[in-house]
Amino acid sequence: MTHGSQTAETSFQVDLDGRDCSANIISRSVARDDSRQIFYSKINGNNCCKGHSECDGIIMDRAKISAVPEITANHLDAELIHEAAIGKIAGDQITKLMTLGLTEAEAEAQIVNGFLK
Repeated sequence: MTHGSQTAETSFQVDLDGRDCSANIISRSVARDDSRQIFYSKINGNNCCKGHSECDGIIMDRAKISAVPEITANHLDAELIHEAAIGKIAGDQITKLMTLGLTEAEAEAQIVNGFLK
């Protein structure tokens, strides 16, 4: 999670070299205030393998998030998937939690905490 004027950059590369090897990479992030985040993920399928990269982000206030997934199949039997999703908290989620007695700030905190777990 970033806030204020913080900047976070994440970058990784996974090389799937062994026969029948696999990787499942999951990233979750929240950016608020004027913070910025950028996420670079690269998976190289160099053999018969399975690779999956998922990057999900919640954006709030004036923050900015970028997700730059890259997959490269260097083998006929490499099966690679990438997913990226960035969005805001839905207003109906906050409203539902507020009807259960939470304040707006408490509802927002519950949603963010649940997302990051």
